[in-house]
Amino acid sequence: MQEPPRLADAESYQGEAVPIPNGPSALLVYLDSAARRLTTPWQICMIRAELLRNCSLPEGAILDPACGAGLQVSALANALKKDVLAIELNQERAEMAAANLAQISTWLGNEDAGSVVIGDGTNSDSIIKLFETKKQISLFYFDPARPSGSTTHELSEMRPLLNEVLDAWKNHLNETDNGPAIVLDLSPRLSELRRSQVEELIEERWPKIAKTWQWASRGSGRIDRLSLWLGAAADSQNERRFIRIPPSIHSEPLILGSGEHSFSNPTEDRTFPRKGEVLTMLDSALVSSGMASSWLETVLQEGDEFQWQNITGRRPIITHREPLSFEHPLDSKLIQASGRIASLTRLPLEIEHLNNFVEKAIDAGIGKLTLRVSIDPDLQPVIQRELDIRLRRSNGAKTGFITRASEGDHLLLCVDE
Repeated sequence: MQEPPRLADAESYQGEAVPIPNGPSALLVYLDSAARRLTTPWQICMIRAELLRNCSLPEGAILDPACGAGLQVSALANALKKDVLAIELNQERAEMAAANLAQISTWLGNEDAGSVVIGDGTNSDSIIKLFETKKQISLFYFDPARPSGSTTHELSEMRPLLNEVLDAWKNHLNETDNGPAIVLDLSPRLSELRRSQVEELIEERWPKIAKTWQWASRGSGRIDRLSLWLGAAADSQNERRFIRIPPSIHSEPLILGSGEHSFSNPTEDRTFPRKGEVLTMLDSALVSSGMASSWLETVLQEGDEFQWQNITGRRPIITHREPLSFEHPLDSKLIQASGRIASLTRLPLEIEHLNNFVEKAIDAGIGKLTLRVSIDPDLQPVIQRELDIRLRRSNGAKTGFITRASEGDHLLLCVDE
């Protein structure tokens, strides 16, 4: 039999305080080993909080029915100046979240921002009864637990289940003319099919509610965060939003909105790349958001065109004629690499053929060559080390990289632009 919900005591947590991930070094929080691996970095917590500050949220508290270590809900509470109702099934983690909520609020100079409850996030009626004043919800924020080894990212793998937690709290959510304010922090590997299934669950409960899908990236060749912003939390001007998280916590992020632009997954042109063209690897999260083409229109030089060579995996690739021209300080962070194609070869990337690549690199004035191609992970450091050794005799001042434009067997040697 499940225990009834109860308030977590912040002083009961006995863990050691550590600097908050990706935040001010002076801000110490409590994180166990699992939380250090899974918790949302403070920089991302605050970017989300700042976006929500620009929304017209209804009155009430912030609800997080699966709060984990509590960093995100603490950021929201302090940025939005709202009461918090955070819930966590695991007692030790709930006490950790309560300690973090108190710690962060104190550090920011605020009074106690709310309560953390030990209990099941779908047990709304019993949780509400813990409080003398019935809590109404201003913002519903949900980051469900997911199995770390999952490859399918089914909705059935979420804990609590999305449909159950939505049904449990639906009648407690305050609404504006745009509906309730909801933010769902979902698996960054959620496929287009899974995203449509999430939308169906939402539409069943709030027909025609405004939606903004948001992709976020640190530029590591993957999607770091994928979230769905709904109702009063959605951006009415943008059905999709892409955020490039800056390297420094003191810098502003680059935020791209879909606006009036059409967005869709690109299709590969399969136009064979030519020597002398520029090859550019884009941020994979930007490509997944469907906004890469509209962004490219702003950075391509006048009259230049691009062709998609690869749209899948961690290295989406285009080819074009002229170098890209950047205006925003973070525009350049939306590319992983860009270089002019110096040579093409069909030789396999193996030790016995490395001298061929080295000779081509020397002819192009390259003194340092980086592998930017998927090969056996055990072989990659061996090949890279051999390239470094063999290029030491080169006087080349340029840098370059080796990549594969598509699924074909041609390898391209490019000189960095």
